[in-house]
Amino acid sequence: MKVILLRDMANLGKRGEVKEVAEGYAMNVLIKKGDAVHATPAVLSQWKAKEGAKLHKKEIATNTFAQLIDSLRKNEIVLSNKKADQKGQLFASIKEIDIADAIYATTKMSVDPKQILLSSPIKSLGTYDVELKQGERKEKITIQVK
Repeated sequence: MKVILLRDMANLGKRGEVKEVAEGYAMNVLIKKGDAVHATPAVLSQWKAKEGAKLHKKEIATNTFAQLIDSLRKNEIVLSNKKADQKGQLFASIKEIDIADAIYATTKMSVDPKQILLSSPIKSLGTYDVELKQGERKEKITIQVK
């Protein structure tokens, strides 16, 4: 019986692969546990369409991220109007959402705050390097806190 694997399985294969297995194993173990589905022609075409849509969505996200990085390299990201004492210490630390808002204000491109990686909290005025992450790709940008 042919099945499509819904998750990676150690001795059988990777997610999305079509495998030929014994009918009893397929019905009583794989399909019953939700690890696979019966590979009928209709299910196979649905699966391929869904995987193609996922790949297309991933390509769009990668291209958008590349455009965002190019735009950020051309423009300076400045977080201003932050209250600080005379030593330059901020009264409230800068969070990822603040950086995402500043990026949107500068480039008109939205960034999910979860994509912003801070090495340590920003608690004083100055220039900082911040990493943006999209999938496996990470890029450093510079922000200024005034």
